[in-house]
Amino acid sequence: MNITTVVFGLVFAAPLAAQDWVGSVEGGLFSTDRTSTDTTIVDSPYTGYFVAGQTQRNFGDYRLSVDGRLEMMDDKDIDDVYETGPVHSGVIGLHFGREFGDAYFGAFAAAGNFDGYDSESPMTGTLAGLEGSYTLPIGAVLYAQVGAMEAIGYPDDNEYVGYAARVGAKHQFNDRISAGLSYEFGQSNDCFVDCPDDENEVDEPGVFSMVTLDASYAVTDQMDIVARYAYLNVFDEDDDDTGTESTFYLGARWNFGARSEQTALTTPMGGFQAAGWMDPLD
Repeated sequence: MNITTVVFGLVFAAPLAAQDWVGSVEGGLFSTDRTSTDTTIVDSPYTGYFVAGQTQRNFGDYRLSVDGRLEMMDDKDIDDVYETGPVHSGVIGLHFGREFGDAYFGAFAAAGNFDGYDSESPMTGTLAGLEGSYTLPIGAVLYAQVGAMEAIGYPDDNEYVGYAARVGAKHQFNDRISAGLSYEFGQSNDCFVDCPDDENEVDEPGVFSMVTLDASYAVTDQMDIVARYAYLNVFDEDDDDTGTESTFYLGARWNFGARSEQTALTTPMGGFQAAGWMDPLD
C-alpha cells in the first residue's frame, strides 16, 4: 500500500464527505532535532511537512472512522539515514466499534510507512489491535490503544515484531481552545537491529517511548491553528544505543462537522517512527 497516495486521497476527499460524516484535514511544517549514540547525526535540526486527515460516521451506536497521517523530512540531500535519522513516516488506519453511553470500545487495523534497510523509499508495516475511550463528566476524553505490530526492514536483521500502545487525554476547553496529551510505547520482542544467530542466541529487543502534547486554537468556525510537540526515544537494548527526535509542528486544520464529535482515537504512528531507527542504530 502506498501510504502517501492514501493519505493525500483522504485529505482531499474528506471535505466532500456526506453531511452525516464529521472530521478534519490538516497540514503544516515541522522542525526536528535528532541525536544518536550509534552514529553521528549531522546538520540537525531538519525541517519537513505533514498532512493528515480523519473522518467518521455513526450508525446508531456503532462508529466507523478512517484516518491517515504522513510526515516527510527534508534531509538536505545527505541521503544517509546514519547521518540524518529516518526521513519518511506515515500511517493509514480503519477503526470500528460501538458506543456504550460515555464509553467506546472497538478495534483497528492499520498500515504504516517507515525507512527500511538501505532503502531510499519507505517500506510498509502493519498494526492491528483494540482501543477504547471514556468521556468524563467535564468533557475530557480518556483513551487507550494497543496492538500487535510488524515492520520488517530487512529479514533476520532489522525487524520490529512486537507491540505498540498509546494512552492519552483530550479536552475541548471552550469554543476556541482544545489540547491533548498522549504517551506511546512499545517493544520489538527479540530482533530489532540484529537477530539471534549461532554465536548469539539471546533476544535483542528494542523499545520506544514518545510523549506528545498538542493544542489548537479556532480562528473561525471551521479553521484551527494547530501546534504540537513530540519527543521520541528509541533504545536498542542489545547495544545500549539510543536515537531521539524532538519535533515541533505548526499548521492549520479545517473541520467539517462539530469538533466535539471528532474521535480522539486516531491511529498511533510512534511505532513506525521508531521502526525507522532500526537501520540507523544497527
